[in-house]
Amino acid sequence: MYPPPPQQSPYPPPAAPARAWWRHPALAVATLVVLPPVGIALTWLGRWSRNRKIVATVLSGLWFLVLLFAGPPPADPAADAAPRATASAGAATGSPTARPTPTGPPTFVGRSLEEAKSGAQAAGYDSVSHDASDQDAAQWDADGWKVCFQTPAEGRPGGRPVLDFGVVRIDALCPSKDGDKVPWPKMPTVTGMTFDAASQVLARTGFRASEPRSAYTDVDLPEDAAAWKVCFQDPRPAEQVQTPQYQTAYLSLTAPATACPPNPNTALRPDTGGTTAGNDEADGPARDAGTTGGGTTGGTTGGGGVYYANCAAARAAHAAPIRSGDPGYRAALDRDGDGVACDR
Repeated sequence: MYPPPPQQSPYPPPAAPARAWWRHPALAVATLVVLPPVGIALTWLGRWSRNRKIVATVLSGLWFLVLLFAGPPPADPAADAAPRATASAGAATGSPTARPTPTGPPTFVGRSLEEAKSGAQAAGYDSVSHDASDQDAAQWDADGWKVCFQTPAEGRPGGRPVLDFGVVRIDALCPSKDGDKVPWPKMPTVTGMTFDAASQVLARTGFRASEPRSAYTDVDLPEDAAAWKVCFQDPRPAEQVQTPQYQTAYLSLTAPATACPPNPNTALRPDTGGTTAGNDEADGPARDAGTTGGGTTGGTTGGGGVYYANCAAARAAHAAPIRSGDPGYRAALDRDGDGVACDR
């Protein structure tokens, strides 16, 4: 007996599912050529056989490597000639398109040694320094020196270039050439000037201060000696002054109407030895230059007129101050030469 024939299903077979657009073979092939990484991904998501997927992946990967590592196309000599001609013309006419050629290291003359060393280091140079004056001093404090000269120095073979800085103290003047003496200013002549005018001249020279002194040992300076004249000066005229900004000039003065002494440390009215009673510590010993004997202590008549041995005696007689022409006035009691004796 034969088996019964299979019974057919009364329902039609189910339709095959629709293929997604991104699984289309033509799209996969196109992306393998244009965008190999995307094409490889679409190939493995498609319904290709395993062998076809492997072959497509290998070929597309090789194509991708060719596109990735291939150099740019050779330049056209004719097209490259025009830009070169333009650059040459711009350099000839001085236009901004021309690039300046470096001429050497930056200059650090006038800057502090500390700043010069930092700038040279940043510019690719090593640096050394030396005293540019005749003193040969060491530069242990770089911020206290300034650069006067800059020259290239010999460095290590194969190393960075070296700059040699010739320096002086920050408050000094640069010499005319490396190794010369520092040209310190010379003391100007201020004798004969008023103290005020002399102070202005010395300030322009760079002195820190001007201090007044009395040219006579027995004459005191007034509180305001601006109008008194200079008889002697220290430093002396034309003397070289090192670092004037740290020095004080000492000026010996006398009253405008009083002549200068021939030498410093001179008394205007020398003591003749005729000291009488009545001296006190404030007035000191009595000084009488040119008075003959016969004087007495206190307000007495001596030599045909009123005579006071010293200001203490004049004050005891209630005669101070004594003006020029008054009885008892004499130059020995007028210490500042202003015409008024025993006024202080």
